[in-house]
Amino acid sequence: MPSRQIVERQPRMLDFRVEYRDRNVDVVLEDSCTVGEIKQILENELQIPMSKMLLKGWKTGDVEDSTVLKSLHLPKNNSLYVLTPDLPPPSSSSHAGALQESLNQNFMLIITHREVQREYNLNFSGSSTIQEMCLAESGLSYPCHRLTVGRRSSPTQTRELSEEQSTDVHMVSDSDGDDFEDASEFGVDDGEVFGMASSALRKSPMMPENAENEGDALLQFTAEFSSRYGDCHPVFFIGSLEAAFQEAFYVKARDRKLLAIYLHHDESVLTNVFCSQMLCAESIVSYLSQNFITWAWDLTKDANRARFLTMCNRHFGSVVAQTIRTQKTDQFPLFLIIMGKRSSNEVLNVIQGNTTVDELMMRLMAAMEIFTAQQQEDIKDEDEREARENVKREQDEAYRLSLEADRAKREAHEREMAEQFRLEQIRKEQEEEREAIRLSLEQALPPEPKEENAEPVSKLRIRTPSGEFLERRFLASSKLQIVFDFVASKGFPWDEFKLLSTFPRRDVTQLDPNKSLLEVKLFPQETLFLEAKE
Repeated sequence: MPSRQIVERQPRMLDFRVEYRDRNVDVVLEDSCTVGEIKQILENELQIPMSKMLLKGWKTGDVEDSTVLKSLHLPKNNSLYVLTPDLPPPSSSSHAGALQESLNQNFMLIITHREVQREYNLNFSGSSTIQEMCLAESGLSYPCHRLTVGRRSSPTQTRELSEEQSTDVHMVSDSDGDDFEDASEFGVDDGEVFGMASSALRKSPMMPENAENEGDALLQFTAEFSSRYGDCHPVFFIGSLEAAFQEAFYVKARDRKLLAIYLHHDESVLTNVFCSQMLCAESIVSYLSQNFITWAWDLTKDANRARFLTMCNRHFGSVVAQTIRTQKTDQFPLFLIIMGKRSSNEVLNVIQGNTTVDELMMRLMAAMEIFTAQQQEDIKDEDEREARENVKREQDEAYRLSLEADRAKREAHEREMAEQFRLEQIRKEQEEEREAIRLSLEQALPPEPKEENAEPVSKLRIRTPSGEFLERRFLASSKLQIVFDFVASKGFPWDEFKLLSTFPRRDVTQLDPNKSLLEVKLFPQETLFLEAKE
């Protein structure tokens, strides 16, 4: 019995890129390892206990630590995310590192002007200075800090009210640090704050007011978003909301995605932090690009807000529109997660701006789990419908082919019948023509002479192909053509039949028809026979 060579299966290596906040960890394992072994490696790399770690990004949903990688049927390269909702954000390892990080961050100063009852939202980098101190070293709360500004009287103002007031500015902070005093360049005029003209308080708008074309408005939105927060941001769909619906929902079930609607508001204190720290986080950007169609709109201007509420009322109903209408400015920005359904579009989640990266990711993934379950049902229904349609198409095609075959047979039969009819007509015409010729020849024949005649008479006996005999008397002086005419009048035209003699054998039709019977030696009697020409 021949021996069999046993080939051992080589282990398959899998590559994982695991993202956690601002770090990426590359893990390479055999497919025989478990999910728990990945977590053990991450515990050593990230210094995070396995019990506090949520490993997300599996295509099949959440998995257990004991799950063997081979059973998940993973591709060669994989991307995962680590979420730690129970852990606070990590602190910097050193004061110098924290300071350098703060210098690169943006601070939102919410300044209330008492005299004019105005509130200003100002963005400054951490390197901006107050007198000789930068914001990063000033003790201001990050990312938002509230300040109150107003006049204060000079120390010598104890006299009559007619005495002129001082123009010094008193700024009260909501932090535990010292009060801040600015130079006299800060006036009470509501058009200037920190010595900056009112034009400096106005940013370039994210979106033009009363934009006629939604696509053009989204182009400006994307360009302005990139200029403010950098190029690492979600890919915003350029086009109308209806076009975004078409792209996300009205495709095959396997290709559908969730629709994320980002609602921006420049006057919200949370906008800058939400955009720069959460919406531009690499993990959020990557997850949105893989699983969502992201559409954006700016509600800062009243006209654009009214326009979106009209769209919202048309597509989602009055309840959702009223929910957005009642949102306060400081609750923006909003993130709407929309799932397309058979009869209507369902708002799965409304995420407000006061959230964290981990919480935002968890809510996106929770929406994705609901969508995936619905998508699997839709795929099953679509496959069953396509199977039924395929069977129907096959039946329709078979019926069509059967009809075509029947029609082809019918047409062939009709052509055959038409050809037979045509040939029959030709045959009849030919027979009628031959009959007319035969009658003409028969009428033109001279009378048959009697046996006793003054002139010599030749008696011819002609055998037909059927064995019958034609007998007739001719004058010996008659031309051979008269014999030919006689034979033709009996239905044997000389152009189709040969007239042969026996002894000697010769073809009489080859002789000169103008010669007499006496000259061609068919006298006094002769037996001939007819033979069809080839």
